Order: sequence, then C-alpha cells, then structure tokens
Amino acid sequence: MQRNVRHRLLALAGLLTLLAGCGEPPAPPLTAPPLDGSTGASTSAYPLPSGLTVPAPVPTGILPPATLPTVPYVPPATLPPVATTPPRTTTTTTTPPAPTVSLAPKCRSGPTPAQMLAVLKGLPGIPDRKLAVADGPYCAGSWQFAAVQIAGEDPKEAEQLFVVTTGTPTALKVIEAGTDVCSVEVQSKAPAGIRARACGA
Repeated sequence: MQRNVRHRLLALAGLLTLLAGCGEPPAPPLTAPPLDGSTGASTSAYPLPSGLTVPAPVPTGILPPATLPTVPYVPPATLPPVATTPPRTTTTTTTPPAPTVSLAPKCRSGPTPAQMLAVLKGLPGIPDRKLAVADGPYCAGSWQFAAVQIAGEDPKEAEQLFVVTTGTPTALKVIEAGTDVCSVEVQSKAPAGIRARACGA
C-alpha cells in the first residue's frame, strides 16, 4: 500500500513540474458573437467605435413609406388680357324727302287773263306791245301768277315774262313783273303754291 502512495505522489509531482514549465495555458480563440436573436445578446453588448450610432431596428416585413422629392410650385402662365373692340355699327341717316309742294291751281273765280294784262300796261320793263297770257292765271289765297308773252309769237321762241299779283280780281296789285319774279317779298309772303310757280320751289 505504501508503494501505491509513493507512485501517486511521484506522478503528481511530475505533473506539477510539467505545468510549471509550460506557463499559462493559451487563451481560447476569439469567435464572432452569435447574431441569432435567440441567444438573447443585443447589439448594446458589443461597443462600437466612437462616432458611430446604431441604426434603429426596422420591424420585419414593414418597409418605410416612400417619399417623393419636393417639386417647386410653378404658377400657370397667364396671358395678358386682349382688348376686344366692339364692331363698329354704321348708322345710316336717311334724309326724309322734302315735302312735295302743290302748285297753285288755275283760278276759278278770277282774275281773267284780260284783268292780268290790264295791270301790266305802262310798267317799266314791260314791252309796249300787245301781250297775251301764255299760261295761267293761277291762284292761291289772294295771290295770282301768270306767264305772259308778246301776242302772235311762237311760245317756244318768244321771251317769257311773268307777273305776280295780289288782291281781288277787280283791284289787283302787281308784286313782281318781268323775266325773274322770285323776289324776297314773294319768297317770304307768297303762298307755297304761288312761290313754287314763281321760284320753282
């Protein structure tokens, strides 16, 4: 039995000597930390270099909403107002026709042609020859008009004389006598029918 104890002591002494000569046992090799979340390890257990931050974890199966770039607002182009000119309307002015003046009709109650010729005798500008009434006499109110020529001459070639009188057939007063009887007094005082025959209007 003592022999067995001795053998054990010698073996233990040899083992201690072997361990003392080899120094510290080598450190186990470094291995990457498990990434599986089931180990319970978190990223906070492994320090990161200075200046780096751990990104926030994104839930599995959920993508962040897409964001469109901001486009600056461009107002719609506006054209300057166009001035519209209304169509020009032409107003046609219609001049009413001048009223037709009725010529004085032939006298029904005198004077007679002989009475008209009687008042012409001795008047200046009247030929001292036998005269005849070529047209008329015409009456309007108390006014009379007649065309006179030298008796026996062709009416187309004879010189026409005219006479304008006023008053009653038995008391005629000569207003104008000659080749032109459209005087101021005839235009302003004679009836329209007499004025139309003496002045043509």
